[in-house]
Amino acid sequence: MTNIRQVVGGSLTAFAAVGFAGSLLPAPAFGQSVDDRALSDLRVDNVGGCTTLTVNFNIRVQLLSYFPHGSGRQLRIRVQPLDPVQGVMGKESLRPPATYDALQAVEFDGSDANGGVLTLTFTHDVGFDVEAGERAQSLVLKLSGPAGCQAAGTAAATPAATGRPALPPVTVPPGLYVVNLASQAGTMMALSEPQKRAIAGQVAYQTQSERDAQHWHRLRLGFFATREEAEAARKRLAGFFPDAWTLKVTDDERAAGISGRIDTGSIDTGRGSTGAGTAPTAATTEADRAETAQLTSDAEQAIKEGNLDRAVQLLANATAKPESDRTPRALELLALTHERKGQTAHAQAEYEDYLRRFPSGEAAERVRQRLASLAAPADGTPQLRAASGATRAATAWRWGARGSFSQFYYRDQSTTKALDATRSQVGPDVDNSVNLNQLVTSADVTVTGGNDRTQLQLRAAGSYSKSFGTPFNLVTTNAAGQVISRVGSGNSKDLESLTALYVDWTDRDLGVSARIGRQTRNSAGVLGRFDGGLVGWQASPKLRVNFVAGFPVLSSHQMEVLNKRPFYGVSVDFGRKRDTLQTSLYWFDQHVAGGFVDRRSVGIETRFLKKNFNAFALIDYDVKFKRLNLGLITLNYSFPDHSTISATADYRQSPLLTTSNALYGMFTTDPQPQAILDLRGLRPFFTDQQIYQLAKDRTLVSKSLTLAYSRPLTSKLQANVDFNLTDTGGTPDTPATAGTGQVFGQPAIGKEYYYGAQLVGSGLLWSNDIYILSGRYADTHTTHVYTADINARVPLTRKFRLSPRLRYGYRTNKFDAGNFRQFQPTLQANWYPFRHGEVEVEFGGNFTRENSYTGGSLTRTTESGYVITAGYRLDF
Repeated sequence: MTNIRQVVGGSLTAFAAVGFAGSLLPAPAFGQSVDDRALSDLRVDNVGGCTTLTVNFNIRVQLLSYFPHGSGRQLRIRVQPLDPVQGVMGKESLRPPATYDALQAVEFDGSDANGGVLTLTFTHDVGFDVEAGERAQSLVLKLSGPAGCQAAGTAAATPAATGRPALPPVTVPPGLYVVNLASQAGTMMALSEPQKRAIAGQVAYQTQSERDAQHWHRLRLGFFATREEAEAARKRLAGFFPDAWTLKVTDDERAAGISGRIDTGSIDTGRGSTGAGTAPTAATTEADRAETAQLTSDAEQAIKEGNLDRAVQLLANATAKPESDRTPRALELLALTHERKGQTAHAQAEYEDYLRRFPSGEAAERVRQRLASLAAPADGTPQLRAASGATRAATAWRWGARGSFSQFYYRDQSTTKALDATRSQVGPDVDNSVNLNQLVTSADVTVTGGNDRTQLQLRAAGSYSKSFGTPFNLVTTNAAGQVISRVGSGNSKDLESLTALYVDWTDRDLGVSARIGRQTRNSAGVLGRFDGGLVGWQASPKLRVNFVAGFPVLSSHQMEVLNKRPFYGVSVDFGRKRDTLQTSLYWFDQHVAGGFVDRRSVGIETRFLKKNFNAFALIDYDVKFKRLNLGLITLNYSFPDHSTISATADYRQSPLLTTSNALYGMFTTDPQPQAILDLRGLRPFFTDQQIYQLAKDRTLVSKSLTLAYSRPLTSKLQANVDFNLTDTGGTPDTPATAGTGQVFGQPAIGKEYYYGAQLVGSGLLWSNDIYILSGRYADTHTTHVYTADINARVPLTRKFRLSPRLRYGYRTNKFDAGNFRQFQPTLQANWYPFRHGEVEVEFGGNFTRENSYTGGSLTRTTESGYVITAGYRLDF
């Protein structure tokens, strides 16, 4: 475990002294944290116009609630971190995906006392549903447009619902297995006539996915009840689609694929010859004509702004109206927009529908040219490979890059006045301090290469903090109090941070993956960031074997490899990713210089996932110390009325039990006191068995129970309540020896109680605004703490948002008359000048008053100050 002691004077020192209970009090508001990130990355999958967004974290999280339900332009998701985090989580953001332009911003705030809050901001109203992901480190968001997405198991959407012409009826067989006919990075090319005939009368649909700068379009054919049936179909079609492969999809993809299927039923005779795709139209009214014109005009504006998702939704509604003289323009624009989005199969279908319905005129000739360009592109983009041996689109390597760059300036300045009440005739001591004055530059770059089956990824992420004359000390120590890095010594010092630097390789055909370098893992005994390698082998669809080895990284500021504490581990995962029950068994072994076993654990992790219920359990048992190191179980249930209840029980050694814990507080006395920083330095005074016992003595037990309940009161108002009980034990004294001093134990804290309530409202004053009113109370070992917080997020325009916030905290001591008050007003402004750019400015005040007693003497301390954050983020 890493202990980072940061001494900056003024308000920050005061907050550090408050301790865990004081974390409920307001703290200075700063932007994105540079120490450790909770967010990892995003994955976007689109099938039939329905989008699934997977948010991956570096830590395990429990979904508590989300608001609003149904739709909106802002989505607020509350999560509870299940893993210990190095330092205090702050504000983070992820680059919005290029293939889903309705998403404007993805932000995470881990500093909220009510739990971590993930906020997504959209450019227009979007329908959403939130679920726990396949892994405990992920959340899944199902996003839809005005027409919505179908629930699993329903029939295909009607033409009126989708804005598409009626398709010839086909028989939809049961099952979840499909054949992935073809894959291509970028734009999916049109099918040849032989390929069309080969799949005529069957369910074919197109998918899109984006992750780590790779955009893949895939054409799939379904559905089959067993993998054997799918394999037989693949072999039958191998002459037309030689790069095909089989897989099992989800119920949601099946439903969306049926809804968004491509017209394959009329290929043999030609769509124009039968007219099978023509839907009957109702009588057109002047109101319908005017509405079609308005929807088309709004779509043209959305296209100019680069919001293609919005344009597709508007044009789908326009083409669903009864046919009029305004329909041709809407239909042509719909096809063109699909083409620009890379949805070639959909664009081809719309162009063909246009020519069937409106075969003459200048626009018809233009549409014929666009349709011809899809079949034979002029830019040399490779076609889907046919039996003739053309370019292999699925196996040709493609390269891409994505990244983000940000610079933020932070300033915290205060004036502190301390008055000794017993000497009122003496004026107060005044301290004018610049507690923080620095510029943080951060970058995160990922380069990817590969094809549909093999992927290579190189990633580097870090930051550089430039301090401007701030008295700043930073000492990083390990679990034993051993100094890893020292920065400062009372003077300003710049800081470097390296959060990720690795190479990742995946081969789906072989079922093998490998990652080497600085990376983060929170499973199978590895609890956080490390320098090393991770190799996995998918032995069967339901069995995966993983091997990990390396050295722990105790802080992102650690710029060297900590090679004195090597570890290795082996784990076996049972169950497919989408199975209801998934289980992992692992062995973890870590050593430390001197031949000591630092940690040797066996463990089990189990995940149970259903539509309205999910559970996660973890047991880590140290076979060397014969103690339970970590036990965790978390449950979450969603009711039909969208209310949710969750419970988490946690038992753990704190810090995590390792032999290095024996070094806590140890020092030699001859010739002068000096800290012992290496376990080998204890051997002159203790036997190895005594050293192992010292490690157990220096480690306490921490237990906690958390309950949370969320319930929507109205469509615009939601209530959240939570309760947390902690029980923290103590450690015994270690007597002095002939060469070491006495180490005093830590008294048990006992039970502490935390209560919270929150009201969240949306659309109360302005459209799509969000307001959060919360209150908390803590009954700790030494204090009573009360806090109140009101926060708002008001989008004044699509590109500009204001977020005012007021926080007040009050603390009273149990064993004397001391108390502490704090008031913090802040105002944050966010401006999005273009798709992947953001400017953020935040200004806040910090006003405190404290009465403290030392030896019966009263000291009154007041502080007033301000904090400023200003910066920008650029994504590419």
